[in-house]
Amino acid sequence: MDPFTAITLAVFLPFVLAGILPAVEKLLKDKIGWYASAVAFLSLLLVAQAAPEIIHGETIQGSIEWLPSVGIDFSFYIDGLSVMFGFIVSGIGVIIMSYSNGYMSKKEDLPRYYQQLLFFMGSMLGMVFSANTIQLFIFWELTSVTSFMLIGYWRNRPMSVYGATKSMLITATGGLFMLAGFLVLHAITGTFDIPTIMHSESIKEMLHGHDLFLAALILIFIGAASKSAQGPFYIWLPNAMEAPTPVSAFLHSATMVKAGIYLVARIHPIFSGTDAWFIMVSGIGIFTMLLAGFLAFRQTDIKGILAYSTISQLAYLMTMYGYTTHHHPGIGVAAATFHLLNHATFKACLFLVAGIVAHETATRDITKMGGLRKEMPITFIVATIGALSMAGIPPLNGFLSKEMFYESSVEMGHLLGGPWSILIPALAVLGGVFTFAYSIKLIDGIFLGKRPSKGLPDHIHDPSMIMLAPAIFLAGLIILFGLVPSIPVHYFVGPTVSGILLEEAHLHVKLWHGITPSLIMTIVTFALGILTYTQYGKIADWQDRFNAKFPWISVNYYYDATVENAKNVTAKFSNRMQPGPVKTYVVALLLLVIAMFAIPAALLATSFIPQNLNFDVPLYESLIFLFMVVSALGAALLPRYIPAIISLSGLGYLVALLFIYLQAPDLALTQVLVETLSTIIFLLAIVKIPQKFREHIPASTLVRDLLISVTIASIVFIMLINATQGIVPPFESLSHYFIEKSLPLAGGHNIVNVIIVDFRGYDTLGEISVLCLAAFGVYNLIHSRGDDQ
Repeated sequence: MDPFTAITLAVFLPFVLAGILPAVEKLLKDKIGWYASAVAFLSLLLVAQAAPEIIHGETIQGSIEWLPSVGIDFSFYIDGLSVMFGFIVSGIGVIIMSYSNGYMSKKEDLPRYYQQLLFFMGSMLGMVFSANTIQLFIFWELTSVTSFMLIGYWRNRPMSVYGATKSMLITATGGLFMLAGFLVLHAITGTFDIPTIMHSESIKEMLHGHDLFLAALILIFIGAASKSAQGPFYIWLPNAMEAPTPVSAFLHSATMVKAGIYLVARIHPIFSGTDAWFIMVSGIGIFTMLLAGFLAFRQTDIKGILAYSTISQLAYLMTMYGYTTHHHPGIGVAAATFHLLNHATFKACLFLVAGIVAHETATRDITKMGGLRKEMPITFIVATIGALSMAGIPPLNGFLSKEMFYESSVEMGHLLGGPWSILIPALAVLGGVFTFAYSIKLIDGIFLGKRPSKGLPDHIHDPSMIMLAPAIFLAGLIILFGLVPSIPVHYFVGPTVSGILLEEAHLHVKLWHGITPSLIMTIVTFALGILTYTQYGKIADWQDRFNAKFPWISVNYYYDATVENAKNVTAKFSNRMQPGPVKTYVVALLLLVIAMFAIPAALLATSFIPQNLNFDVPLYESLIFLFMVVSALGAALLPRYIPAIISLSGLGYLVALLFIYLQAPDLALTQVLVETLSTIIFLLAIVKIPQKFREHIPASTLVRDLLISVTIASIVFIMLINATQGIVPPFESLSHYFIEKSLPLAGGHNIVNVIIVDFRGYDTLGEISVLCLAAFGVYNLIHSRGDDQ
């Protein structure tokens, strides 16, 4: 199988096989998680199918014609970066879905849970392999939608809904900024194809000298920062911890939050080597690394600690990918790439441990824990391996990538010179100190010390191997990658670095390099980390007091104020801009319609009524017209709501019958669906109000309403009969264009279908969306009546 076909299957099989998951659930019952694990494993094998050629330094791009009129093909680009992410996404997916078999209760809605996980995995795979910016954006937003559903999986919990909404608002808004950046990039380069821009020195030179270079960089980086919880956008990730722990391990340690890191790595060869890149990417990275590491101290929820540690670790990656100068554009690329892989192993491991601990202790509050090492010895060992790796303790893999981070920081400071030669390495060490402190807190707070006398179940033990095995496997990778770094460097890190730098990379990673500046920085980190940990509680208490005294300094303060007050603000705005009853605005709009018709008609038309109208109407049509008139009069004159609604509904179905007579079955079907939906909505709403008209309508009001109705009806009638004869001169009908272009441009003989699907495809998509929203409205109306009705 060729690599392009393999990757295409890897991306789309999770979507297809997730679609049949409810049917499979009827056979497998509560074992459906193993089916999802098998699907993820199948995607992993398909990614592995494309890996050998990439490891040997090749890159592959395949495409299928998609939107040729705007220069967009459906295309995948397979290189070291995309393959490494493909392995992380599908590999962690197998682990998480297997782990979920022991974590998720059998009472949960398991088909929905695993469907959403598979949809998310397919979206992530599609994003990392996309070769053009528009396709990347589509999959990017799919990850936002699926993560929204997963974070809010427990829909009956207010905090879950809050966390899901927060993540959607921030990441989806960032995605729109990113799309704007892609459009600016296209305006400069003339192409949406990422590899074309990456490999063309002339295009990159033109881009770097363009006035819109900074605008494109800022807009795209906002999307990356919002997805990876960097800068002020970090606030969504802690609240996303309300998701089930396997979801947090999958989305918020190894995959979704790394989407922004992936984007930065992907555009690195396009934008790096400039001062703007270093200032923006490394600047935001260093700030977020220190802020999140410091804020982790005041967290008492073990998943909260992991959330802030994730933000800080992602900032490590952002900082390293931002290290660049004009002559040395890729200073931190190797370090960032290795740490990206290592972070996926130790952070996923720690999240799984957090799930095990919460599952066994029935709490996530670290202040209520302690001394669990005796009752959960295997979990204790696994957690210690993961936490020490995150702290950068040798001989684990986190130590190696942290050493590389320190090396690249020293090199970056040296190249900048002046105070930066001290400041940048010092800030890197400070970030390492915070990491060391909160990593030790996880071990000490949960497993060491004395067991609390109350607040925990009497009997706590290691879970079944279904939950332990995935964590043990990740712990094994942590040790293996630390002791034998040549394995990850050869198969993952090296090809990825080559894909980013667009040149062959020669990396030599080992545990001992002698007495180097990075080793000295590591020793200083450990010493200061131990000292800082002795003050851990005092620092957390100070943060709590400071936050209580100055709540406005938090980004969350402004987010909550904005979102929670949105309804009041918009209500005040609408009351100021649109005071008075709604009827006033309806009348104003109708008068505007009359004016918009009357003025051009008076100036352009020779006569309102065409002289060549055809009054030869078949008997069948005459009867339909007669019944339509009767139904319309019934809807207007019947004294009760329900008969009036039925009469109005009959009018709609008669219109559908007319469409059938005129050989337009697609329009008839649409009319029947819309009419059925509308009738249901009306009936569900009407049953909640009195069934008879009680309002007395004054004669003056009735005359006014009749005058408006007759005027509007007359205008619509005149417009329709003129439409049958051609548009009012000098305007001409567009019908000839569709008749001529239907076959050559869209390949269809049914002109109406071609117009709906091709020429007006976006309009049709909007109409479908409206119908779906209306269906959801009907569903909610039905449920709002209560179970006893």
